[in-house]
Amino acid sequence: MNHQLYLQYLKEYTLDALEHAGNNVSQAADYLETQRRPGLISKNRLEKRAALERVKKVFASSRERSWYVVLKSLGFDDLAKEKL
Repeated sequence: MNHQLYLQYLKEYTLDALEHAGNNVSQAADYLETQRRPGLISKNRLEKRAALERVKKVFASSRERSWYVVLKSLGFDDLAKEKL
């Protein structure tokens, strides 16, 4: 697996969830649950699947926490400071 692509998709899914959820982590988790896994024909599907599963897991387990905690647990310190 290409780690750089994985991190790129991780950030893409996280920003997408931030955009669709407003200020609510629970809504972001619900939105991510509606996202489908990449299919067999999609490019870089291993990296996309791994990133989507990681983001889903972190958001689902952190529904009652702040954006800061969620973003820090995903490794996005710069985004966490912006949201604070």
